[in-house]
Amino acid sequence: MNVKGAEPERFGALASFFYRRWAEPSLSPLYRRVGAEIPIEEGRLLDVGCGPGKFARLLAAANPGLHVIGLDSSAAMLKQALRGPSLPNLEFREGKVEEPHFDRRFDFAVSLLSFHHWEEPHMGLEAVYTLLSPGGRFWIYEPDAEAPDVEIHQDHAPLWGWLRVPGYFQRLMARTHGLSERELEEKVRPLVEDTAFGSVHATRRGSTWRLELEKAGAPA
Repeated sequence: MNVKGAEPERFGALASFFYRRWAEPSLSPLYRRVGAEIPIEEGRLLDVGCGPGKFARLLAAANPGLHVIGLDSSAAMLKQALRGPSLPNLEFREGKVEEPHFDRRFDFAVSLLSFHHWEEPHMGLEAVYTLLSPGGRFWIYEPDAEAPDVEIHQDHAPLWGWLRVPGYFQRLMARTHGLSERELEEKVRPLVEDTAFGSVHATRRGSTWRLELEKAGAPA
């Protein structure tokens, strides 16, 4: 069961198409902000729950020395991701992070607006820990259910011209597709502490929470 205690979410062809056509353009400011925060310019990065791939493609385009792999369990989402321009340092793979996919470890992993979907979050976190090199980091970004309007507007572009989704509606959505501070402390923190990561550092960044996890050991 996911951290929201909700039914599993499925992204078929229609939902994936509209996510790419409507949600991704609206989220462009968020993608740029988070992309600028990622503290790695070379090596290997895993985007867990990459969806239609715009964020992974942005990271790869901005960092030619960084090999970016986008992973998603939805075949329909990956089909949308492959519609974008190809880059030599970008690839997409279908599957769940708990399943074996890789024979090399990653220096960094990120999950942007997807962690609340994970049906087996404990197993997923353990899998990411295994996939990281010693000293590797995993950052999770989730919508902040208590974010103020100004932060929400900075992270979301208007849908049509000047028309924006109201901040209160974004917060309402974050109740089911994000985290409140109480959920973070009562659900997510104990969950992380029960994994090999052992601890999580949480900060508010824009309209999101940023959860920072790190694998023990010194970077190679």
